[in-house]
Amino acid sequence: MMGELKTPDGRAATADTTRTGIPTEAMLCPVCDGAMANMRCTWLLRCRTCGFRRSTLAMAIGDDRTAGSINEDLRVAGLERLRRDNFERLLDRLCRQIEPHGANLLDIGCARGWFLEAAARRGFRVAGLEPNPHVAIQATAAGHTVWRGFFPCHLPAYRRFDVPVFNDVFEHLPDIVGAARACHARLMPSGLLVVNLPSSRGVFYRLAEMLDRAGVSSPLERLWQKGFPSPHLSYFEPDQLRRLMKGHGLVEIDRSTLRSIRIDGLWERLRYARSSTPTGAAAVWLGVMAAAPVLRHLPGDISLQIFRRKDRLP
Repeated sequence: MMGELKTPDGRAATADTTRTGIPTEAMLCPVCDGAMANMRCTWLLRCRTCGFRRSTLAMAIGDDRTAGSINEDLRVAGLERLRRDNFERLLDRLCRQIEPHGANLLDIGCARGWFLEAAARRGFRVAGLEPNPHVAIQATAAGHTVWRGFFPCHLPAYRRFDVPVFNDVFEHLPDIVGAARACHARLMPSGLLVVNLPSSRGVFYRLAEMLDRAGVSSPLERLWQKGFPSPHLSYFEPDQLRRLMKGHGLVEIDRSTLRSIRIDGLWERLRYARSSTPTGAAAVWLGVMAAAPVLRHLPGDISLQIFRRKDRLP
């Protein structure tokens, strides 16, 4: 089983060196235990062995300094249709693996409850977990059970689920080793874990890293959500996530991709970061429009993986 991040003297390592003072070269990869090394950006690290990427960005949910970094109305307008479409595609694949009627589904990071609505229509018994009370209130108002806080420490003690789901959430977690271990502990014996998240194999991520090497850092910073209240702390390739989960008793049984863009809503999505400029957003919008016929044939930027719990840990 993969170990937690450790420094050479045995202390628990962390990706946030600004708080701990732990040098980045002392960090170990949570996927393969290889050494993590800084990339061109000082806040970004890459495993020398497996290529897993991790940032040293700090979580700042509830911090007034980042509270105004997002125009929430534009964010909803830019993402709602894409997310709702992807949720239906996800549920189509999930329902091939499990009978939904009566199964207990937990949406970790449920936000406004869009996925809770879709899963409930399929027959799942749904509940959510959400750290941001301002968005969770909408899911609660719709009649869903929503616990406030973070996974797994703010779930009811000893509560287990048939289907925990991370929709664009797992990459935001500071302790992915502890999260993987908790997923196994919180799963029913025949339960399934569902994870979708942005992939470092995707065309947009590869292009952003290429531009960063050329000295243009803003696309890569946007993909990592640098300066947002909840930035990305990890970027996986699908095989890296499979390896991490396998080390904690979770075996991959299905893999696919989800759409990462829709043309309708793209402009709002490009503009919801208050740091974005009309000129920069227009350049990206025009580039995506020109490349749209080709993009559908390139590697997907959002991976979807389903895992089954093993009763015996390795």
